[in-house]
Amino acid sequence: MRRILGILFAVAAITGGADRLSAQTQEEFDFVQELLGELQHISFQRGAEYCGFVGIDHTGKLVASEATRGTMASCPLHVPPRSEMTIIASYHTHGAFDEGFINEIPSDIDMRSDQSMGIRGWVSTPGGRLWLVDSRKMVTRQVCAQGCLPIDPNYYKAQAGDVAKTYTYDELVERLQDW
Repeated sequence: MRRILGILFAVAAITGGADRLSAQTQEEFDFVQELLGELQHISFQRGAEYCGFVGIDHTGKLVASEATRGTMASCPLHVPPRSEMTIIASYHTHGAFDEGFINEIPSDIDMRSDQSMGIRGWVSTPGGRLWLVDSRKMVTRQVCAQGCLPIDPNYYKAQAGDVAKTYTYDELVERLQDW
């Protein structure tokens, strides 16, 4: 028992305690960080959001659906056939930096969309942040801060103001209304 507790405390210390991700989510984070890291450049160049789904295939491996190109401010999710994967999360970039948008936080629409499907959501930003949307609790949190993913060369940090590490749904709505 002492050995198990010691291992749990060591894992908590290494992963940052309360901010840590579960082992399953850590594997998913690594997968999504690579996926969105690659999509960031395309998203910046084309000035469009890219989106899709993360799932588990019939062998138990994490997979992603092909990314769909959206517009500057939205992206239509196309649900893949059930035979391809069991969907566990959505993913999308927030496109290229644009002074007319708050690109550095997920939107209330992002949260509601994930909630309607009963899945988590992953959102990358032009400032290189990565967010995880917990649609059950209706909370989003930065799982890695500015620069953990590629940053749009046109990104202007001060435009977004202070960016909190977490937002509840109500806080997001309030923040976006203030914009």
